[in-house]
Amino acid sequence: MTWLGDQLGRIADEMPQRDLGATVMERYQRRRRNLMAFAAAATVVVTLLAATIGARALLAEPRAAVAPSLPPERSSISVGVVPTVESAVLIVAMRMGYLQEEGLSVQPMFLPGSAQGVPLLEASRLDLIQLDYATFFRATESGKHLKIVMASHQSAPGTSALVVNATSKVRTVTGLKRKRIAVHQLGGLPSLALTAVLERAGLKLKDVVLVESPYPEMLGGLKGGRFDAALLAEPFVTVGREGGQVRVLGDAMSGDLANLQTSGMTATESWIRRNPRTLAAFQRALGKAARLVAADPERARAALPTYTRISQKVVANATLGSYPDKVDLTHLTRIAALARAQGWLRRVPEPGEAVAKTE
Repeated sequence: MTWLGDQLGRIADEMPQRDLGATVMERYQRRRRNLMAFAAAATVVVTLLAATIGARALLAEPRAAVAPSLPPERSSISVGVVPTVESAVLIVAMRMGYLQEEGLSVQPMFLPGSAQGVPLLEASRLDLIQLDYATFFRATESGKHLKIVMASHQSAPGTSALVVNATSKVRTVTGLKRKRIAVHQLGGLPSLALTAVLERAGLKLKDVVLVESPYPEMLGGLKGGRFDAALLAEPFVTVGREGGQVRVLGDAMSGDLANLQTSGMTATESWIRRNPRTLAAFQRALGKAARLVAADPERARAALPTYTRISQKVVANATLGSYPDKVDLTHLTRIAALARAQGWLRRVPEPGEAVAKTE
């Protein structure tokens, strides 16, 4: 029996015969209207759900696949550094595998002085060098097309000191007049620091005799009498002091040179143009190492014996300074102004022009 038949039977028992047909048709039509309204509402809901799901699907749809970043133009580079505390971040980056993670293999070349790296850089025998900022400004003023690509080191009290042999009769800086003093590099930041130490004692650079010598040879030179004093950098200051070989006359990184950024990684402008991805990879790796050392300075201290041949016991007391990866233009300006005051530069350069513009 159909639904309509059921309804007719039930209603016939309840209502008079004359109202049966009208009542049944009225209820049938009402139910039909309800069913149609429900169907229409269901259609609207389904349509809205479909539209919402479709919109979400479109929003969630991944963008067109991005091509993987290109590797460095060079898989192997050579970097010139001086074997002092200033070079620690490069060694940490190598030991931690940060450079390898960037697709780079680095061969460090340890130089007797950072200025010796400039001709090697221009001859493409080195890709980058760690160069002190005073030497950098003198080189660029003479026509060298160099740019600083990142900072290397910031000085601290004790990172460089003027010393004499422990048995020397010289007791003060003033006593060094007409004496022979060893400096790591003539005309660079070490000479600028020595000038500052002498001037605080009332002497000028012309009052002494300068002898250029690599840091590792200075202690032997003092002992052998080849010079009367030496401007040492860490960790050699600590080696000489703790070994009873030297006596410190003055801190070189004080006064105008206190807490200055002293050196940075440098490359030629042409190399930077040809190797933007290589440079970016190098900067990322050394920046990561600099942040690691900032959080844990012992990482730098642990690296020192691997390239200075100085025992871990001795370097445990060495003064490190700090290792910023960003160049501070105010520090560049201060060093340039000091070099200009000594007559080493014709003008104070614009510090922003010294730094490579990289993305």
